[in-house]
Amino acid sequence: MNHKSYDKGEVVFREGSFGTTMYEIVSGKVGIFTSYGLPEEQQLATMGAGETFGEMGVIEGYPRSATVVALEDKTAANEIGSDEFMDYLREQPDKVLSIMRQLSARLRATDERYVEACRTVYEAIEAEDANIRRSSNLRSRLTGLIHDLTGFPVRYKGILL
Repeated sequence: MNHKSYDKGEVVFREGSFGTTMYEIVSGKVGIFTSYGLPEEQQLATMGAGETFGEMGVIEGYPRSATVVALEDKTAANEIGSDEFMDYLREQPDKVLSIMRQLSARLRATDERYVEACRTVYEAIEAEDANIRRSSNLRSRLTGLIHDLTGFPVRYKGILL
């Protein structure tokens, strides 16, 4: 396990990169971003001491799903490699439950956004089928959900909504 320190604004890892390490925050805060540094950048979460991130890279071996950036100077984290991961969990069994709770909370939030997106799309289709002009509220909800789910701005008939 390596102890790492980051200055405010320093990137811990980038979305799309391959990683075989996870991090346990010792002090400070990090932000989790999609499309970091681009116009469609979106901050998904803020994490602090005691929380972990990057575990999906260790467990799955897929590219990182987000960029992690230090939000405070002297943000410190323990870097745990895939070869150390099982020992880490054996030595600290309470961390297993903590990681599971974090993953569960993230999945629950994603599920809720997905269900709301489906509900809104269904309402839009129903309104279209009934030849009812979409209300500005429905259009606003749709564009907001599309932006939340994809991170991309939404255009309708050439107009940025």
